Amino acid sequence: MLVLAGPFLATSRPETAIIGALFVAVGVYGTVESLAAAVLAYLDA
Repeated sequence: MLVLAGPFLATSRPETAIIGALFVAVGVYGTVESLAAAVLAYLDA
């Protein structure tokens, strides 16, 4: 998702930049969720 955000954030149109920001938010959320799952799996082991 983070890779998809680049072209959207590079534009001058605010509507398109907002779409890019949403892609970034989803990408960061997915990364944090994956890291949290890995930490919980490590702690449970």
